Amino acid sequence: MPAGLTQSFVDFIVGIRSLALPANGLATVRIGFTDCVGVMVAGLDEPVTAALAKIVAADGGKPEARVLLGDCRAPAANAAMVGSAAAHALDYDDWAFSCHPSAVLVPAIIAEAETVGSTGREMALAYLAGYEVWARLMSREPDHHYAKGWHPTSAFGPIGVAAAVAVLHNLDAATTRNALGIAASHGGGVMANFGTMTKPYHGGRSAQAGIVATRLAMAGVDASAQAIEAKNGLLFAVSPAGRVDLTTPITDLGVKWYVEKARLNVKRYPTVGASQRCADAAIQLHDEAHIDPTTIRRVVPRVSPRHAEVMPYHRPHTGLEAKFSLEAVVALGLLYGRVGLPELTDEVVARPAVQDLIAKVAIELSADDDPEFPNGARVDNVRVELAEGRVATSRDVRRHRGHGQNPLTVEELWQKFALCTAAKIAPAAARHLFDTLQRIDALSGTSAIPPI
Repeated sequence: MPAGLTQSFVDFIVGIRSLALPANGLATVRIGFTDCVGVMVAGLDEPVTAALAKIVAADGGKPEARVLLGDCRAPAANAAMVGSAAAHALDYDDWAFSCHPSAVLVPAIIAEAETVGSTGREMALAYLAGYEVWARLMSREPDHHYAKGWHPTSAFGPIGVAAAVAVLHNLDAATTRNALGIAASHGGGVMANFGTMTKPYHGGRSAQAGIVATRLAMAGVDASAQAIEAKNGLLFAVSPAGRVDLTTPITDLGVKWYVEKARLNVKRYPTVGASQRCADAAIQLHDEAHIDPTTIRRVVPRVSPRHAEVMPYHRPHTGLEAKFSLEAVVALGLLYGRVGLPELTDEVVARPAVQDLIAKVAIELSADDDPEFPNGARVDNVRVELAEGRVATSRDVRRHRGHGQNPLTVEELWQKFALCTAAKIAPAAARHLFDTLQRIDALSGTSAIPPI
């Protein structure tokens, strides 16, 4: 087995300070930090956040970093775990390459940067390192990890975090290599836990594990130099059909940047990423077709098989299940013209009108034929069949609003941030926090990030 992937990653991580950054790289970093902190604040009161914060407080330990940017402090790995779980708790966080990079990377970077004393520029470089390594890992696999039951955010997130933390510590090649190898043994997380509190814990555990892996390497723990790409390594172990590319060298890390292609997909709706296009379509029908819900006989959302796989709740009864139900997302959009936090509650999902319409939704599968994003169809749409024989069909949605190729404006990002923080932070303080995160790469350090 040649030196391969891990050594390519090591060379990239160790040398990132000397690279010319991509034109939109820092802009993407700012979006990632801003949106992540916003949805983290929105998730502060979620049960999983409270449970993990309680455990961390009881464990004590060295007070290295702020927990949830508040007054309590904990070891950096534990602070990262709570912050990441809170950011992922509502499934409102951004996504790219079928994973949730910011919810995992940002809390880990902030926590460890506080420990190390890193500057904002170093935090931005750490994010780019974690993003690029993680994205390249995902690009090696032609099949869909969800088909095998793996949650790739949890399977590969620890490696992304280890890459980021290695940058913060400015580690040498040997220690970085060991950190990546150790992180490969932390990968896990199964799709069966979607719709439960364990899914956001997947993110939290990934953030924690990446920091722990790097700290272990710094303490002298070694690992295989090919724990990622070996035939008995992580990539092959989680590959759905064993077709993952283990051998093709990476020769353009730091020259061609994945972040320029994929950027970040910011969610307008706190539901799984695969549902965002149909949410846009359903809301468009609500606003423009003026459909009387009592006349609806059948609703047909059209999505790819791979996207359908990550929405397993066909008759949801809770707000959490509804986040992973295309039927619920479409029904809420048609009924209310919104699919937001107020709609995704147990009380609203249980309403007879919602349940009746959910029962009328029949998913139609189309091909996984998007040439740029192979896990989806070229377009999604929603068709509504009415009692009098009339049919209303939404416009085709190719890229949902907020997608990297159809991005939110800064003002739209602020509107989401304001909504997420309204219950916890006064408007002026929220705006100050937003503006600070929008210049994360220029900050002197984490102390410049206002407390929550």
